[in-house]
Amino acid sequence: MTKQHSFIILLLLSGLCLSVSTISAQENSRANKPNFKDRLIVGGGIGLQFGDVTLIDLSPTVGYRVTDKLEAGIGITYKYFKIKNYFYDYTTGIKYDLKTNIYGGSLYARYAIIENLFAHIEYERLLYNFTDIYFVSGNVTKSKAQATINSFFIGGGYRQRISGRSYFYIMGLWNLIEDPLSPYSNPVLRMGVGLGL
Repeated sequence: MTKQHSFIILLLLSGLCLSVSTISAQENSRANKPNFKDRLIVGGGIGLQFGDVTLIDLSPTVGYRVTDKLEAGIGITYKYFKIKNYFYDYTTGIKYDLKTNIYGGSLYARYAIIENLFAHIEYERLLYNFTDIYFVSGNVTKSKAQATINSFFIGGGYRQRISGRSYFYIMGLWNLIEDPLSPYSNPVLRMGVGLGL
């Protein structure tokens, strides 16, 4: 990611934070303020895929309802990713799997546009650990490698209330930073739950 991209993302997130505090101050002065615990939301998503491509994704989140329409939060992510026969040695005919462990975190905000529809913005940073395999003159060379992947998602979704403060959601996102190492391809579809405490 270039310094220009980093500056733009920082500028957008700063603007979002200023907007959140302004909206929060306006709405809190108008209504009785619920306690902190009543505004917390825990949730996230779990993803599983098996076959030639194996993916195990655990992505818990903790959010805070700043207002009745605005939720902001953080998330952590772990992904195990494996592609069978990803590397191929043309001299020996042997195939090798690509296996990775991906860790990271994210900051997000959701704004309810109407009853069940919301807009979503998110910045995610992932640390991608993998073994790179090289073939030179019939020899196999393996080396540990690491990369950092930044993603900036925008989009929206639909949520269906399960109870007063809990909901199920589905959303479609677009990653504005199309890193070639990213585990995502546009559009990104997600499903998950948010559980009020």
